[in-house]
Amino acid sequence: MKRKYWNPEIETAPRDRIREVQTEKVRALVHRAYNNTVFYRNRLDGAGIKPEDIRTLEDFEKIPLTTYLEDFVATPVEEKLAVPMSEVACVVSTSGTISGSPQPVMLTAGDLDTWGELMAYMATMQGIGEGDVVQAVFPTPSFVERAVWMCRATMVSAGPSAFSMDYTIKLMQNIKPTVLLSSPTLFMDFERRALELGLDLKKAGLRSCTLLGESWSNAFRERVEKDRETRFYDTYGLMEMGVILGECQHRIGMHCLEHLFVLEIVDPETGKVLGPGQLGEIVVTPLWREAMPSLRYRTGDVAEWLQYEPCGCGRTLARTSRIKGRTGHMISVGEAKVFPADVEEIIHAIPELTGEYQIIRKPGIQEALEVRTEYHEGVSQLPALKSRLEKAFAESTAAKSDFHLVPQGTIPPGLRIKAQRIVEA
Repeated sequence: MKRKYWNPEIETAPRDRIREVQTEKVRALVHRAYNNTVFYRNRLDGAGIKPEDIRTLEDFEKIPLTTYLEDFVATPVEEKLAVPMSEVACVVSTSGTISGSPQPVMLTAGDLDTWGELMAYMATMQGIGEGDVVQAVFPTPSFVERAVWMCRATMVSAGPSAFSMDYTIKLMQNIKPTVLLSSPTLFMDFERRALELGLDLKKAGLRSCTLLGESWSNAFRERVEKDRETRFYDTYGLMEMGVILGECQHRIGMHCLEHLFVLEIVDPETGKVLGPGQLGEIVVTPLWREAMPSLRYRTGDVAEWLQYEPCGCGRTLARTSRIKGRTGHMISVGEAKVFPADVEEIIHAIPELTGEYQIIRKPGIQEALEVRTEYHEGVSQLPALKSRLEKAFAESTAAKSDFHLVPQGTIPPGLRIKAQRIVEA
């Protein structure tokens, strides 16, 4: 039988017990970051804070936020490192999408073990376990493979040939996996190419698909789940932080692994901590990192707390909404604030469209959001389709739009893990 929980003692613990665990780990983390890293010693000294000042989770909110570019990227590795280099077992890296170059992330052997366990929690939440064969569409770090083995499932190792889509598709035809790991964008490209090679993923025997790496809409889920038995799950993490949030099989928000993270939602402009139901920026503190500790790290990703009530799956871990988008992707259209996900919700709900789109961002506040989107071959009545799109967008966002309908293939997909949904005018 597959496990229902990876660790039922913590996943179903009373809320006050979860806070006790977090508080104890926060105190230890602040002392370790202060005593062992140059960066956080200077940061806390500059704020007039000593480790002994942080006794509660409310005290923890006094610590200045850590930013990606100004702090993480700008600080030399040796000033962020809390262990000797001889204790670093593995170096992974960020994508470099924002900074312009990949940023090294150091991990001890203990970090690697915990990261594998993080993935095992998420895999178990989504029903992955004994009897499953898991295949990734992209190269996977060793801790992903470790998590699959820990769950007693079989991992199809993604080696250097994984970036050959045809190779991966042919391997899939032979292996017949039950679970697929992908990003949303890569899944669309993968399915398109698989059909060209004679493999219909709707008939490939996939039980579930875990999508990660970028945000995706509920309309996207409805579109890809139509006419197939595969269930799609959302998982959220950062290479510099670990896997933080994930959907369980009830798929009502994403659970936070609170015994290993402190997650806050803050106002992006003021940094003030927000309450349930308020949309803001995710700030995360990993409580488990040995090599490179981090305190109150601004992710740039936007979500909201849903509730702290137990989920139908029995877990008491708090839930957030799914990721709305990134703070840098928010566009002012009139008085409305719009994310690419708002556009995606409209586009994926209309079957005449392929799902490919690009937003043309202009400086300042836009009077109407300009969007290019593809329509399928054979679609006619384009003026009426354009009117439907713009009406649906206005009803959903209270913002004006200008949709440009272009033929299928105009926005070339290529081999992408993440799509470039915003282009500058």
